[in-house]
Amino acid sequence: MQGLVIGLITLALSFNAHGVEDPWLHLVKASQAARKLSYKGIFLYQNSQDIRSIEITHLNNGEEEFARMVTLEGQPREALSRGNNMTVFNSNKDNVIIQQRQGQSLFPAILPADIESIKAIYTLRFANQERISGREAQIVYLEPKDQFRYLYKFWLDKEFGLILKMSILDHQQKMIEQASFNQIGLFSGQDLNWFKPDVDIHKKYIMNEVPENKVPLEKYCTIANLPAGYKEVSHVTRTMGTKPQLVHHWVFSDGLSFVSLFVNSIPKDQKSRSGETRVGSSHVHARVMNGHQIMVVGSVPEVTIQKISNSIQDMKAH
Repeated sequence: MQGLVIGLITLALSFNAHGVEDPWLHLVKASQAARKLSYKGIFLYQNSQDIRSIEITHLNNGEEEFARMVTLEGQPREALSRGNNMTVFNSNKDNVIIQQRQGQSLFPAILPADIESIKAIYTLRFANQERISGREAQIVYLEPKDQFRYLYKFWLDKEFGLILKMSILDHQQKMIEQASFNQIGLFSGQDLNWFKPDVDIHKKYIMNEVPENKVPLEKYCTIANLPAGYKEVSHVTRTMGTKPQLVHHWVFSDGLSFVSLFVNSIPKDQKSRSGETRVGSSHVHARVMNGHQIMVVGSVPEVTIQKISNSIQDMKAH
């Protein structure tokens, strides 16, 4: 216990004294703050095609971590997370589509719990200080060491370390995505009455994951030679499309960026897709291999999407 107290004091002092302690401790503090503090606020999310406000409530009771995110404009959408498990509720005119996700980090908890994992692929640089949502913030840049990832700019709360604002910039310094609190506050209550979806109970609920015992057990394909730093963080099989079909869905991450890989067999009456495009802040790469549609999507450089697409090997013929 004494060692923990000393460590926390050292961490707090380092945040106010550049160069005295390891500068990466600023990101350690930011990562811990997003997971250990209890807070509620509203942040504005923006990419090249979309701007929306999102309300977040986050609680850590000392044993478990709970969060609820609600999109305040457009189609109703909520995400509830407990630890590493997340449930997403998407409402349309008739249904509520429910998805289970694991391992994905959302603002402001976008830094990995283990900061050591990103030191080999990013460099750290400090800049000026600014006020965000009425609070003093230190600007920090995470600059990529290669072409497979973008530049991250963080505004870290000087008192608590929480990320108050984040920008993702491409290699020409153009903003790709941004999230920024316009309201934020801490709370100390342990009440979990808010931890439930606020969706229309009269709509039909549809789970679009396939139970594990219905997923074919034979080897599907081999994935090798991923871009440096990227690792598989989840793999599920879900039903997708206007004519529902089984789709294998992988998620890869370098600790900050997330890329989705979708693979499905192509029905005889369905036209395949090939080529590259951009949708909002994401690049999309599509190709066909042995009767299967391969689709890779992510807010990462185009070269990263291409390399992940080409990492699929030994695809079983359809």
